[in-house]
Amino acid sequence: MALLLSCTTLPLPTVPMAPLGADTLAQRETGRFAFYSVTERTERVRYVAYWGDNATDSSGFLRAGDTVELTHAWSDTGLFAIRCRAQTETGKLSDFSPTHPVSIRNNAPLTPAGVLGPDTVGTDSAAEFRTATTDPEADLVTYVFTWGDGDTVTAPGYASGDTARMLHAWSGPGEYQVRTMASDVAGHRSAWSPPHAVVVVP
Repeated sequence: MALLLSCTTLPLPTVPMAPLGADTLAQRETGRFAFYSVTERTERVRYVAYWGDNATDSSGFLRAGDTVELTHAWSDTGLFAIRCRAQTETGKLSDFSPTHPVSIRNNAPLTPAGVLGPDTVGTDSAAEFRTATTDPEADLVTYVFTWGDGDTVTAPGYASGDTARMLHAWSGPGEYQVRTMASDVAGHRSAWSPPHAVVVVP
């Protein structure tokens, strides 16, 4: 007597919807993205997120149709396509979801509020001037000081928020406008700060 064996092939999980989240983020800023499926099936799945930068993350298992959030930050700038797959507890993977594009940008440092230092100095007397600013991505900051006499100086390698201190002396009397600007490691520059007037006396 022959036995008739019946095999049932489990279907693949439902293809998830496109991830939901921010369209634009700063470099190294953490973004939150939602992953979900539209389905009436009662299986449990987890979502495998592909961030477009060779990194992946997985959620815990939850009921198909429920929403889960995952976070990610990108170390590079550019346009990245986020997509995901649903995976059952038996290991079956759905096809890829539609993509969600996110643009990762690097912003210039904030314009320094100004230059701090003496209002009056003597000719050929070195005086200290200070400034500080922050970078949105916490990049290292380079400051450029212009002294109003044709000279400039560059001060690289400051952590975001740290104070840069520079010495300068003028060889002739008069009134000079001291300004500074900041740039980050990506080459993005702030505007020039408001001027700080220095009167140089004989």
